Amino acid sequence: MLLLAGSTALLAEPPRVPYQVGERLSKAPASPTANFREVTWEQLIPPNWNPADAFKGFDLAKMQDADPRAMDALARMRDAWANAPAEPSLNGAAIRIAGFAIPLERIKGEVREFLLVPYFGACIHVPPPPANQIIYVLSDKPLKDMQSMDAIWVSGLLKVSAGDSSWGRSAYRLQASVIAPYALPGSK
Repeated sequence: MLLLAGSTALLAEPPRVPYQVGERLSKAPASPTANFREVTWEQLIPPNWNPADAFKGFDLAKMQDADPRAMDALARMRDAWANAPAEPSLNGAAIRIAGFAIPLERIKGEVREFLLVPYFGACIHVPPPPANQIIYVLSDKPLKDMQSMDAIWVSGLLKVSAGDSSWGRSAYRLQASVIAPYALPGSK
């Protein structure tokens, strides 16, 4: 299904190509939405943040799942990812980004709040991505028939604002003014 913010009708399209868990969207030669700077997921990560710092002193290759040191490493990873810093230079930026949607609340078939994540299967398969790779999105207009893991473009005003949901912790909040389906490169 195609989703367009502000539209109550959905346009039918051929069944979408199924994505694999962990698959990211490639940068499409789509025409940019006016007044929005296209950003990548990598740009949401501050250049000085290294999630591997949480594992210093651990030799993960020598640990079994039940090893208390492995449990400690997992706890450290979850803490580091839940507290992953946002990129402050993007606070207040008008951006456009492609990702996968995870609806948070559906009222009468309509979604106004969802998480946007960088790869297929994120948040549904644990653990969720780092907080700086999850965007909490509020749509100006309700979206009908949005499904989990729909590939979409979202344009709007990005704020550095931490939030929690049952699917994971986000480091960003985006007030979406334009939401459009993501078209695979080379498709019409």
